[in-house]
Amino acid sequence: MTAAPDPRQRAKALSSGENALTAAADELKVAPSDDFQLERAISGARGVQYLTYTRLHKGLPVYGGEAIVTTDISGQVVHSVTTGQQTELAVTSTPKITADQAALTARKRLTKVETVGTPTLAIYAATKNPRLAWAVDVTGRTENAPSVQHVYVDAVNGKVVDAWDDVRAGMGNSHYNGNPVTITTSGSGSSYSMSDSTRPGLRCGGMNGQTYTGTDDNWGTGAGTNLETACVDAMFGAQKEWDMLREWLGRNGINGSGAHYPIRVGLNDVNAFWYGTYTEFGHNSSNTRQAVAMDVVGHEFGHGVFQYSGSGGSGSGTETGGMNESTGDIMGALTEHYVNHPASLDPPDYLVGEEVNLAGSGEIRNMYNPQAKGHPNCYSSSPPSGVHAAAGPQNHWFYLLAEGTNPAGKPASPVCSGPTPLTGIGIQKAGQIFLGGLNTKTAPWNHAKARIATLNAAKSLFPGSCTEFNATKAAWTAVNVPATNDPTCTSQNNDFSVALNPASGSVNAGEAAQSTLNTTVTAGSAQPVSLRTTGTLPTGVSVTFTPATIQSGQTSTVRVSTTSSTPSGTHSIRILADGASADKETTFSLNVGTIQQDDYSIALNPASASVNAGEAAQTTLNTTVTNGSPQPVALSAGTLPTGVTVTFSPATITAGQSSTVTIATSAGAPAGTHTISLNGDGTSADRSASFSLTVNEVGGETSWATWSSYTTGQVVTYQGVSYRCIQAHTSLPGWEPPNVPALWGRV
Repeated sequence: MTAAPDPRQRAKALSSGENALTAAADELKVAPSDDFQLERAISGARGVQYLTYTRLHKGLPVYGGEAIVTTDISGQVVHSVTTGQQTELAVTSTPKITADQAALTARKRLTKVETVGTPTLAIYAATKNPRLAWAVDVTGRTENAPSVQHVYVDAVNGKVVDAWDDVRAGMGNSHYNGNPVTITTSGSGSSYSMSDSTRPGLRCGGMNGQTYTGTDDNWGTGAGTNLETACVDAMFGAQKEWDMLREWLGRNGINGSGAHYPIRVGLNDVNAFWYGTYTEFGHNSSNTRQAVAMDVVGHEFGHGVFQYSGSGGSGSGTETGGMNESTGDIMGALTEHYVNHPASLDPPDYLVGEEVNLAGSGEIRNMYNPQAKGHPNCYSSSPPSGVHAAAGPQNHWFYLLAEGTNPAGKPASPVCSGPTPLTGIGIQKAGQIFLGGLNTKTAPWNHAKARIATLNAAKSLFPGSCTEFNATKAAWTAVNVPATNDPTCTSQNNDFSVALNPASGSVNAGEAAQSTLNTTVTAGSAQPVSLRTTGTLPTGVSVTFTPATIQSGQTSTVRVSTTSSTPSGTHSIRILADGASADKETTFSLNVGTIQQDDYSIALNPASASVNAGEAAQTTLNTTVTNGSPQPVALSAGTLPTGVTVTFSPATITAGQSSTVTIATSAGAPAGTHTISLNGDGTSADRSASFSLTVNEVGGETSWATWSSYTTGQVVTYQGVSYRCIQAHTSLPGWEPPNVPALWGRV
């Protein structure tokens, strides 16, 4: 499994991201009224972290203005900061077109409209001329297919600025994955469902969206037309794609944040669709099998990977749409290679839908030679008609990167230009570089941006090595995507640094001190590091490392133990980090002696108060360090009388600080004097102080109940005086009879 950042490293990445946004303000075209909010933080292969920030301009979201910060696994090294926005924003925030007018314009995108979302104002900044726009979501159907449209309507002139469809169509292989096949479901006893208990959101059922259920955990008949069987194949493919994303590409789920999406089978169409939040699968042209083969399933959920990577969603236009389709094809190929079925089933390949045979012509796309299906092998600034054909150049690039021009045992692949032959780096590395680039996607997405993004990804994923970088570059050149401000790569020797936190500790003889040894890759790639002490240890001292072998960039817990025979004084413990290409040494300073116990005292000012029931008293809890160093102290109250509550502000302090204590009573608090214990729970000592609370006894009165209702003519007694209600009302704090003569008259 690929490495993933721990919470501490994620926190460092967030801090680095905030600093990077400030440092790159000019590059990001930041206006004075811009603000950035973290939208999502995901990790990829080798723990590389991707932070996507939403831009707000005068409080309005900016489509195309998102910023993406890439850091290493430690979160300390920023690799890149990117945005799709091309100019600093200076647009009006006052629309001339109403929301209703924008909704009417958006409706016209579809032949049949089912729902229209509430239009929201936004800034559209995916072009050189940003503008104020209404963002409207419309669902329904075009003439030929279902549709989930995202429409941006110019809020000044009412024209459609941009629109795209989340529904993505694809066809594929519908053969079976062997028999029997194991899938993850949920349930027990005599109640089961085709709902994955380990991959949140993944479930399978019919076109009504209802998950299939059964009395046992044995699903389907194996027949190609059986819909339960279709769910078995679809679930198997979706689960294997999830596993591939995690194990090979370091991604947590389809959306990168731990979510999968539902599957519906039984679509009466020779097709399959991604709807933005779920998938639908139909059948082949002869209606003998359902279109739920592994590469088809991988393709449809690949649209989800594209939608939830970087910024810009699914995007608009033929070029972006073709790259979205290509992403589906690449995810399908990666899933097939991850599973690696034998030749008797469907062995891994770079063909799309080869066994569906929709019109008697075999596969619908060919990744190593797209022109075999009438699709372009080579990039052109004028993309072909249709997004499926426009998938050709990126599919061809991926094959050349993964396999090269003449791979052993696989089809040869031509080049459009540049040097040949090309040597592939393997599909797993190619997938890591592809997704690393996609994680920095900005709107509008195109091949020129993808070239730069994947080159940056190769540098981030394989620091110190230029092999992967050069292969990525050569593959783009081979499909005619030209260089535009390409990054450069220089090979480096692998190196790392070490540091201890803390770097010293004090103990009594017989006790142990603990520290964390942190390592950071400072050049090149990570390397294995063995940890041990060097030099002579003091009498009775032993040192353990957990773990004793790590990769540079990881941490180890260091425990320094002493015995009763360890001499008093300060001792230097030398720690050696023995790397594959470099050795580093650091020192832990151990002080052995009589350690002073940290202590503190608590005092209250005032220490007592007298209140009527329903009132509150306040005191200040002061702490003083009486020995050693300050320590964290959590404050609480002991057992309280009925109707009494105690709050602390703040509830946790450091010895030497103070807290305001509010002791509140309700109307039902019993009269008398009560001792309230106020407690301090310190790291090394617990202390307490007593507060004397007297609740006054008031005879012959009617207790005034906050928020009580009173009727006209009702008589109450307040503080020994009778009052008659002049007007029915509900009492509020401060509305006691003497204070509100308009509502009460004295009897």
